[in-house]
Amino acid sequence: MRKTVKYAVPIALATLMAVGAAGANANDGVLFPNVHAMRMAHPAGGSFNQELVKEYKEIALFEADEMYDWFDAENHATKGVMAASGKTPLPYNPENWGIEDQAKMAELKEARTDLVSTLDAGGRDVAPSEAAIAQAKYDCWVEQQEEGHQPTHIAACRDSYYAAIANLKAAMEPKVATTDVTQTFAEVAREVVYFDFDKDGITPDAQTKIDAFVAEMKKLDDITLFITGHTDKSGSNAYNKDLSARRAANVRAELERQGMTTGDIDDLEIKAEGEEKPAVNTADGVREPLNRRVEIIAQGAVTEHSTVTTVTKQ
Repeated sequence: MRKTVKYAVPIALATLMAVGAAGANANDGVLFPNVHAMRMAHPAGGSFNQELVKEYKEIALFEADEMYDWFDAENHATKGVMAASGKTPLPYNPENWGIEDQAKMAELKEARTDLVSTLDAGGRDVAPSEAAIAQAKYDCWVEQQEEGHQPTHIAACRDSYYAAIANLKAAMEPKVATTDVTQTFAEVAREVVYFDFDKDGITPDAQTKIDAFVAEMKKLDDITLFITGHTDKSGSNAYNKDLSARRAANVRAELERQGMTTGDIDDLEIKAEGEEKPAVNTADGVREPLNRRVEIIAQGAVTEHSTVTTVTKQ
């Protein structure tokens, strides 16, 4: 097993044999200073380097305290210390490790190329947490593959790396918010004008309302006006039907006189309701001013906006 801890290894081994695992833990500041530094570290996270400190602290302390592999713990901790100092370590190069299985070596080299290119493409800045996890899991895989005697540990690190690099790439996919515009045909305005008893002439008050309505309608495009005449319940049904039609026709004529013709308005439709749909329900024969009316309803294209998030591959 190739190790990179630059110590007098025989002395360290002799010391470990003398003090045991618990003693090494208590004295890791002497024997393994970077493990000790990681043990004392409290990384806040956020930036890629700080996220690396978190990840290397976890893996270093696991190797030291759970596996008693102090040399690999120191290797991982050394990279954590480097990250804490502001220097960004690269993922392990598997060629520097004693990995004899050439198929495993080829897979590790290919994975490292993919990882480094993803990090260099902005992964460290765009998704620092995902990037740090991917690098630490890769280094875990390299170390376990070199040891080669714990297949479940190798598989766990390998699978964790592939999941982490997938998460990193997903986080790096830019999300683009676009506006989806749809149009529906619906009511956009309504006006009601009233008439004197048994009259179809436009009153001064009605004229004022029509003038204002026309001014607003000329600001709109592609609208349709529906003009409906009504009467109260005084008089026969047949007479009231005719009276409501004359009222609606007079309103339409006034609208056309003011320029509301084809071109400004797609269509002008008239409907005579007579006394059948009163605004105020009364007994037959009752004179009710609110029922003597023409309703002008404008329908047009209503634009609806909705935000749609699309993903564009880099």
